[in-house]
This record gives sequence, structure tokens and C-alpha cells, in this order.
Amino acid sequence: MFLRRYRRTKDGKTHTYYALVESMRTEAGPRQHVVAYLGELNHDQERRWQRTVVVYNRQGDDQQLRLFPDDEHVPVPDGPDVVRIRLGSVGWTNPRAFGDVWLALWLWKFLGLDEIVDRHVPQGRETVRPAEIVAIEVINRLCGPCSEFALAEHWYESTGLEDLLGVPDSAVTKDRLYRTLDRLLTAQESVENDLKERFGTLFQLDYDLLLYDLTSTYFEGLAAENDLARRGYSRDHRSDCKQVILALVVTREGFPLAHRTFAGNTQDLQTVETIVTEIERRFGKSQRVWVMDRGMIDADSLKFLSQPGRRYLLATRRGALAGFQAELRSGGWENLADNPEVEVKLLHRQKVHYLLARSRPRRQKERAIRRRQRHRLARALQGLHQRITAGRLKKRDKIIERVGRLKGRFPKACPFVTITVTEGKQPRLSWLWNIEKFKAALTRDGAYLLRSNQAGWSAREFWETYIQLTVVEHAFRVLKSELLLRPVWHHYSGRTQAHVMICVLAYALWKTLDHLAKQAGLTTEIRKPDRHRPRASPKPRPMTPEVILRELGKIQIGDILLETTDGRELALRRVARPKPDQARILAALKLTIPERLSSDQEM
Repeated sequence: MFLRRYRRTKDGKTHTYYALVESMRTEAGPRQHVVAYLGELNHDQERRWQRTVVVYNRQGDDQQLRLFPDDEHVPVPDGPDVVRIRLGSVGWTNPRAFGDVWLALWLWKFLGLDEIVDRHVPQGRETVRPAEIVAIEVINRLCGPCSEFALAEHWYESTGLEDLLGVPDSAVTKDRLYRTLDRLLTAQESVENDLKERFGTLFQLDYDLLLYDLTSTYFEGLAAENDLARRGYSRDHRSDCKQVILALVVTREGFPLAHRTFAGNTQDLQTVETIVTEIERRFGKSQRVWVMDRGMIDADSLKFLSQPGRRYLLATRRGALAGFQAELRSGGWENLADNPEVEVKLLHRQKVHYLLARSRPRRQKERAIRRRQRHRLARALQGLHQRITAGRLKKRDKIIERVGRLKGRFPKACPFVTITVTEGKQPRLSWLWNIEKFKAALTRDGAYLLRSNQAGWSAREFWETYIQLTVVEHAFRVLKSELLLRPVWHHYSGRTQAHVMICVLAYALWKTLDHLAKQAGLTTEIRKPDRHRPRASPKPRPMTPEVILRELGKIQIGDILLETTDGRELALRRVARPKPDQARILAALKLTIPERLSSDQEM
């Protein structure tokens, strides 16, 4: 049963009339019988008729028939791609995270790491290519960091990587992950060399300036069989745990060039010659400038870095400012246009270029710390003096012990006071503040000294080059906080080194995404600014890779289950359509997420 249109032109105007028609079988063949003439129908009347004409099948299920078979815009219901389904049985199952791992895999292939790892860790008798296993580990570290055991047991099957890579979940086991880590470690230098060339090709990087710094990460557990696990100075304030040292070299843009893992008790100075020599062996000896922090400087490291062909920029230790007391008090300071709270002064001494810099916020911070400790130390000394005078503390050794504790509590104030404990049966406590030393410290507050053997820099270029060390410091924050470099759970030194390498490769993906997002001008979107306080409302800011991955991670892949009227079951694997925020990110990155990865199948 269907509706048929009749058109008639009268007085230059076309009128459309409808008739309800049914098909009948007769001895002479199928014939159409007009059930009723409906006249002209408006849009609402058409929709009512479409909802009215219903046919029931033998099982009692109702089916809506198409009422306008002569409409060109309506597909033929008996076509090969058309099936009738039961709407009450439509379902959604097996949802998994897709958008973030899809983007991570795209970044992996964009950097050519699939080919690089496959070239240096070729497939042997394995049923799965090692490059695919390494990709799984790196993508996990970028999108959902966890242990190898958790990756194999839970994480992999909760993502769409099986559809993207074609590696079945049963093939991803912790033993296979560990074996691949062991093989990857042997190819570390070759992988980093090829990745450096790929960075240069994609982003036109230059390597005339290298930033070098160290950080530490601690172990959970005893790590008794790990040769690298040692106790040392902990940047994570976990002196109770054994640790390992990570040395990282990055470009001025923050792209990783090389890294090395040292034992946890390695001194900063001991790494300088090792890293510089290794970089020169791998990439050649050229006129590159090494930028390092004050922990890397001593007489031996300066002698090594001052050899012909090497250039350096180092921050000196705090005590070196004492030799520039006159320059600190004199004029000639230059204000930086982009940083009005920083003043700099360029100096030359014995073929070495120095830069004196002082920061107003840093000076205020240092003075506030010293002032607070000085006041507290004065009150503590007064209290100790009252106890001694009252006779509640009589032994000189006990008094000296209390004084030692006070010096440990207030290290910023104790250099400016001389504390004396007299001998005898009734010891006395006295103290004297060194005013001249205190005034000299006020002059040095907020100041720091840089030195270099690179000529031709202006004071501004000198300072801006050193400030780029914040790039490698930010890399350490990403490695520790977002890629979960810490803590380390591995019991063997080789696995620890491989874990660090996986984190550095994940950081390479992170930095690439950060670079592409900045090129695209991606910013966060403030949806609900305060109309009454427009100045206090948050402002759009550059979108970080963390936000991009979190937003795209909400895009899922899953199976749409359909039951047809003829008893069949269909499973349509589909990727959810991006929401407006997600679509904006993909459009800015010039990426198109696929709607499906495999053909439909019948269950």
C-alpha cells in the first residue's frame, strides 16, 4: 500500500493530489487499486499518513512501508544493500578507546619510527614484528602509562590498537614485551641517530646549540639485583629509595637528541666528558655550543670544554659572585625589553665572557627566605638563652648540640651570626650578627653569573641562550609527570635502561605533537566566561598534548549490533563520530579519523 501523486496544472499553477493505492494480484497479473482519493495534503498530513500505513508480518511484528515509491530521493527498499531491522534489538558493545591511540600511531609513523625500529630490530622467528611491539609500548607510555604486566593483561584490549595494528590480544604478553625491550636496548644508538636525521628533515632543526641536564628517578622495592640502583642526591626528594640518573640532550626546540642512563650515585661532573665525547663521536665534532647548569662546572670540566672546537655556556656556582662584588654595586646594567624585571651586564676577563644577571622576583624571594629564617633563628637563640639563664640547661655539650640543631634548621641565616658558648661550670650563650657580611649578601640577592668562551654574543643573546635550559627542565617534567618515568619497578639494569628509552621515545612523540599543535595555533576554548568579571575570566592558551590526547581519547570504537527481521545478526564495527571540540582539534592538525577499519560481518 502506498501513496500516489497526481499533478494537474490549472491557471498556471500546479496542484498535487494524492490517492491511497494498493497492489493486488489478479488472473491478468498485478493490478493497482485505488482505495481512496485524499486530495491535496500538506507536509504534516503527509507525515501522518506515513506513520499510519503499517503492515504486520506473520510473527506479529509491524513494518512501516514506504508510501512514495515514485519519489527519486527515497532508496528502493528491496535493494541489495537494504535490510529490515528490529529497532528494539539495536545494541552497542565492546567499546574501546580509539582517538588517542590512533593519533599516537599516526605520530609514530609520521616520525618514521616504524621503519627505523624495523630496520635495527628486524623480525626473526617471531610471529609478531618487534617494531609493532615497541610501538605498543611507546603508545601505552604516551596515552595510558602502566607496567608491562598491566599493558598485556588489561590496557591493550581496552584500546583500538588491535584493529589498527592487526596484532591479536593473545599475542601481547608480558614475556614478549620484556624480550622486545632487551632487543631494543642493543639498538639504542642506531635508533637515536636515525631519529635525529628524521627530526632535521621534518622540522628543519639545527644542532648548533645543545641543552644538557640531569635528573633522577627512584625505584620501588629493594632492586637488589639492579647494578644501576644506587643511593645519591635525589631530585625527587626520595632519599629513602635507590635511584638511577638520566642524562638527556635536547635541541633548542626541545626535541630529544640522545640520552644515557647512569648509576644513581653518579656525580653530575662525572657525566660531562662522557656525554660530550659520545655526541662528538656519533654526530661529529663541530662548533656547537653546550649549555649546562652550575652543577656541571669545576676546573676539570672547564678545561675539557675549553679545548679547541668546543664551545660552552655555564652557570657558575654561587660563590663565584664574591669576585664580582664591585661590578654588582656599580652601574652599567642593561634592561631587557621582553623581561623588564631582569637586568644584565656583559663582562670580559682573561678571554672569558661573563654575564652578570639579576632578577627582581628572585631577589625578593631570596630576601624573604633569609628574613624569615633570621627572625626565627633570633627567637630560637633568645629562647635557648633564657633556658640556660634559668638553669634548666647546664651542660655545655647539650647546649652545643642545641646550637647545631638550630644551624641545621636555619641554613640561610646561620652564616651571618657568630654563636659562642663559654666554658666553665655555668656556660653562657652569646651571639653576634655580622652586619657587613649581611650587607654583602643583600648586594648578591637575585644575582647569578654565567660564563662562556663563545664570542660575539650581546648581553641579551647571552641571557636568552642560557634561559633555554628551561626547555630540558620541562622535558623532565613531562617524562616524570605525564609519561610516568618514575617510579621504576624493574629488577634488572638492562630492563631499567630499556624502560628509560621507551619513555624518551614517547617524549619524542609528545614533543612532535606539541610542535604541530603550536604550528596549527591550537588553543583551549573558554566556554563560560564570567560576563560580570571579564578581566578575571580565563583566557585561551596554547593547547598542550596532554589536553589533545585526553579529548581525542573520548572517541571510541565499538560494535553496533543489529537483528534483521529474517533472523540474522549483524555486527557493524564503527568509530564514533567526533564531537565539535574533537573535530576542531582534528581539523587544526589536518587529520581525518576513519569511520571504519574493517568490513561488516554477519555473526
